[in-house]
Amino acid sequence: MYDIDNLLKNGEEIMVGYAPIMLALVFTIHITMVNLGMGLAWLIPYIKWRADRGEKELEKPAKSLMRFYAATYGVGGVFATAFTVFLLSFYPHFLRFAGSITLIPFGIAILMIVLHFFSISAFWYGWDRWSRKAHYFIGFLLGISALLIPFGFRAVFAFLNIPAGLGYDPVHHKFYLNVVDAITKNPTFWPLYLKSIVGAFTVTSLVVIGAMVYKYFLSGDDEEKRGALKVAKMLAKPAAIGLGLMIPLGIWYTISLENIPYKFNNIFAPLGWSVDGGKAYYNVSWLFVLKMVFVAIQIFALAYSLPALLGNRLTKRHAKVLLFGGIIGIATIAAGELLNAFSQYPFFVAAWPDILTGHIALNKLASYGIHIPKQYLPTIVSTINSVVLLDTTPTTYHILKAMGIAKLFPQASSVMSPVNQLAVITPVKALTIAFLAFLLAAAAYFVIYVLLWPTATKAKQAITAEEKQY
Repeated sequence: MYDIDNLLKNGEEIMVGYAPIMLALVFTIHITMVNLGMGLAWLIPYIKWRADRGEKELEKPAKSLMRFYAATYGVGGVFATAFTVFLLSFYPHFLRFAGSITLIPFGIAILMIVLHFFSISAFWYGWDRWSRKAHYFIGFLLGISALLIPFGFRAVFAFLNIPAGLGYDPVHHKFYLNVVDAITKNPTFWPLYLKSIVGAFTVTSLVVIGAMVYKYFLSGDDEEKRGALKVAKMLAKPAAIGLGLMIPLGIWYTISLENIPYKFNNIFAPLGWSVDGGKAYYNVSWLFVLKMVFVAIQIFALAYSLPALLGNRLTKRHAKVLLFGGIIGIATIAAGELLNAFSQYPFFVAAWPDILTGHIALNKLASYGIHIPKQYLPTIVSTINSVVLLDTTPTTYHILKAMGIAKLFPQASSVMSPVNQLAVITPVKALTIAFLAFLLAAAAYFVIYVLLWPTATKAKQAITAEEKQY
């Protein structure tokens, strides 16, 4: 435990400045790779199916995307492991609690990860080796598992919004979770989950369109050019529809966040839209504005380039715009995830400050399936380690003091966070930063090498061969 008064007075450095940056960075790379994987898990089997039905020019794009999928899945998996290790290092007490309470949603996600990994390996190994029925069945498992992984994890994320279904047995001193209530009585779960699925398919479509038009202009292979153009056209309308659906789904999730005044106000109060006349204690409205700018860029990219793509009037300028639109699509996913996470800073459970301050009435907790006696709430909040970080700009203590709930935590004028002490010593910080730098370099290498380098190399070889003929 750390006493924040002493830390601020003595100016001691702990792993507070690095922790949110590291977690955000690692999580961002993981979640963008996961979103691409969710879309590719359905797209690749579909393209392969069409290739088997006679559209032979789609065979190469299907294999190319499968290689890219394997690379992104590997990168995503490595960063998922890094995120878990960092989270466990910084907040072991929180994970001990949250991991046991949300074991079933986590369990669903983990089982589906195992199935997904098996499906990726089997689908690639069985390419043109197994019967088509067997191959398509593996492709079906690939797609279904890709949808169920976020189902489990989004249930956990929704729990971190509102701990629906959470109960406490004061007789046996045990926490429990009603999983049905956690899903059906949490107003943020379904909009969050459906928005995630549609967002994943939309960004995948945008990225693949950009990559395919890039291949179309750089490839020296006529069949590869036809296949790339066909895939790009195939995804044009789905990308536009998905981008359109993201607007109402985003509004739905925004409205659901009105149930959490603290989180809602941190995003929208600086923009003039607040709940209960509240204010932002940790202003992340700029991140929301940035995300909206990214969405506008994607809409422009599609509006500008899709008519040319579908009308066979595609130019290199259109290709660059589409490629840039795909990159911005990935940035939009990252911005949205960081907005969702940091809007509840410094609380792991976004509803706790509103419950403690009375903005969420205690008699309303039952509507969320939350059954916790009033006298146990402060103790439970402290046990869960809902206060995430000790930070000095702004300090967690100052946020709690401004909200009038600092006195509800142990040692009235201080905030304590059970950060693993090994995580804050200088050698560990140095090794962690070096490890992160290595991961980032490896991720950039794999993505560029798998997605872009082969096509560029083939294009140069084709130009060289053509020059030799003359």
